[in-house]
Amino acid sequence: MWTDVLKLVDTKKVRKILKARGCVKIDAKGSHEIWTTPGGLSDTIVGGEAAQSPGLLRNIQSVFEAEFGPKWLEKELQK
Repeated sequence: MWTDVLKLVDTKKVRKILKARGCVKIDAKGSHEIWTTPGGLSDTIVGGEAAQSPGLLRNIQSVFEAEFGPKWLEKELQK
């Protein structure tokens, strides 16, 4: 079950968290940015938006969970 932590989050904060985890932006198409983990997992954020939606945050957390561990994004947002 998802907690209240994954609310609307500022795009700059999401980028900062991804960079701190060693992720790099590998491509951008329109307002969408593709980010890759050091292990090669990839997912998309909507860079043209001021904030990232809870659904997109859950997707990022789920896709990168294999490399960063369970609820890694929720833990980062609670810091």
